[in-house]
Amino acid sequence: MRFKFDMDKTLAAAGYLLSLGGGRCSILKLVKMLYYADRMALECWHRTITGDAFYSLPEGPIVSTAYNLMKGEGPQKLQTRWFCFVQPRQNNMIALKQMPDTAFLSQAEKETLEASFRKISSMSNVSAWMHTFPEWEDPKGSAKRIEPKTVLRLLTPLTDEQISAIEEEVAQATFMEDRFCAPAGV
Repeated sequence: MRFKFDMDKTLAAAGYLLSLGGGRCSILKLVKMLYYADRMALECWHRTITGDAFYSLPEGPIVSTAYNLMKGEGPQKLQTRWFCFVQPRQNNMIALKQMPDTAFLSQAEKETLEASFRKISSMSNVSAWMHTFPEWEDPKGSAKRIEPKTVLRLLTPLTDEQISAIEEEVAQATFMEDRFCAPAGV
């Protein structure tokens, strides 16, 4: 199952989370808040907010494209857009430059982001907590992809047939968007 990365929603979600924290946050906490919000969305709605790919890193699970953007290592076109709203990192901190358009987020998505912020923002060791997530596997110093269908199997009572139907829906929606819509979120 592959979701389509949505830059508009990723910017909106990151900006929203940064604004909840006064405009500044460590890269580690921001990437974990985005992952946790996407994980909750996947569990509830069988879709993520950002469309980003999940990976296990030694520090726990992350959303990969957003993480690379935070580090200043994203694809050039996306990185240029990112830096319109988020200042380049200073050490391991990033700050909001200007608020992106949060109209890309539904009220339910904002509430999910708020829940993620409340859970993680004051944690002293978010990586240790995320190491308890059943989908995280120690990548032994590297990175290992976490499949959304694995998360669905572990967190929901869905059957394999239901998960396959969701995969088919996602694939059809992506195909239709790629074929008939202007590029969204790039």
